[in-house]
Amino acid sequence: MSETRTDRVTVDIDKMLNSSSSTLPKPSMFRVGDNLRSINPEAYDPEIIAIGPFHRGKHKLQKMEQHKVRYLKLFLQRIEESSVERCVTTVRHLEDRARKCYAEDIDLDEDKFVEMLILDGCFIIEFLYMFQYKDCRDEDDPIFQYGYIQSQLFHDLMLFENQIPFFIVDRLLNMIKINNGDNDIYSLLWPLLQNSFFRVEDLPEVPITGHHLLGIVHDIQCSSFATIFSQMATGNPDSMVNINSAVELKEAGISFKKSEGDSFFHIEFKNKAMIIPEWEFSDSTESLFRNLIAYEYYLTGSPQKYVTDYVFFMHCLVHSPEDAKLLRRHGIVNNLLGSDKMVYHVINQLGKNIIISEKFSYSNIFNIVNHHCVRKWNIRMSTLRRKYLNSPWALISVFAATFLLVLAIIQATFAILSYRNDLKEGNGLKKGN
Repeated sequence: MSETRTDRVTVDIDKMLNSSSSTLPKPSMFRVGDNLRSINPEAYDPEIIAIGPFHRGKHKLQKMEQHKVRYLKLFLQRIEESSVERCVTTVRHLEDRARKCYAEDIDLDEDKFVEMLILDGCFIIEFLYMFQYKDCRDEDDPIFQYGYIQSQLFHDLMLFENQIPFFIVDRLLNMIKINNGDNDIYSLLWPLLQNSFFRVEDLPEVPITGHHLLGIVHDIQCSSFATIFSQMATGNPDSMVNINSAVELKEAGISFKKSEGDSFFHIEFKNKAMIIPEWEFSDSTESLFRNLIAYEYYLTGSPQKYVTDYVFFMHCLVHSPEDAKLLRRHGIVNNLLGSDKMVYHVINQLGKNIIISEKFSYSNIFNIVNHHCVRKWNIRMSTLRRKYLNSPWALISVFAATFLLVLAIIQATFAILSYRNDLKEGNGLKKGN
């Protein structure tokens, strides 16, 4: 009996070994873990449309499914085909590859999975195309009749859990010509870049390497700072100590200036000044940054988490609404939320449960700023400026007091010199007698 059981165990384990691949899959699309999701679960959920399998079937997202079918018809018209057969054939060849992009088993059979990829991929292409080319829109299209629907769609297309593999979109895009010219991925992505956290004036010439729309926008937005960072001297992250808040740094004699550079993430410390690009805060800011942080959290093969490092830097600077107010007054924070307290709340929440790069992007700045702050002379001079030179009247009072002090010293000096001359003259008269 024991021998039979042993044989069964051997057979079962051998089957497991034979069916298991020696190479681990490298998925690129995940559900956001509880450690990130617990801070603000709604930031990762779509408002109006499901893209991909994770949120498929939710009741509140069903209205947009009919628009997907309508946009598929428009797509077929543009490729001058009456049947979806060529799309199905193309995507079916990519079905297994696409399925492996997800970190969990997708409970859809092959046909339903291919159908989902085609409907979602064609919707993405048609929506972004018609957003740019108004002449191609249907007058009765409700998506372009109401601005709030477009805003919700841009929000949903930038969610980490709401993605399909970009090679599906790319393959479908190759079936058509955009604007009577060659199909251009960069032109297709332009609306997403303009609706993200830092609007680019010109598209950077960087290769498209992201696995999905959110990843591509992330890589393009970070590309300029990645080049700068590769040429920067970096400090020792092991000896790094967090910097003080903006108000505390100001008390230590550090000023703040708005950067005019092209990179959103490039922060500098020059001549006792922290130079930081403008950060616009709107209703979509927290969700966008949370999903970019989630993307970096699960990103493999790249040690640098530029968005996460930047958020952690700002999290260290903004400890209170007063810190947010200080940055706003210097043009670093563009507040569309209504109050400094709301900006503080967003930054405070974004900084929770995040993991920065092993080689922190701003470790050198942290070390230099902390070295400046521990010098007693800087603190004393800052205290002098804060207490006695913080207003025109205080400045006039200090100058007046200084002027009177100088006059008193001059008067005393002349009195002493006069007294010494009198003594000399008196001694001279005594000798003459």
